[in-house]
Amino acid sequence: MITITIPKKIEKELKTASRHLGLSWEDFLTSAVLYYLQILEKKIELKKEIETWEKTSDSDLMKFEKSI
Repeated sequence: MITITIPKKIEKELKTASRHLGLSWEDFLTSAVLYYLQILEKKIELKKEIETWEKTSDSDLMKFEKSI
């Protein structure tokens, strides 16, 4: 386990949200981090897909220019 420092204002908001959801502080933070990691993973996958499409487009454009 690691220790992190959270600014007091954000800590207060997080604790309020965990109480409203009926979750322990630890469960709330764990869920929040896991959710954020899922979002990041999807963004990384999308970025890779876009890069693949860009490379494919560049390759197709080069082939087209050579054929002219």
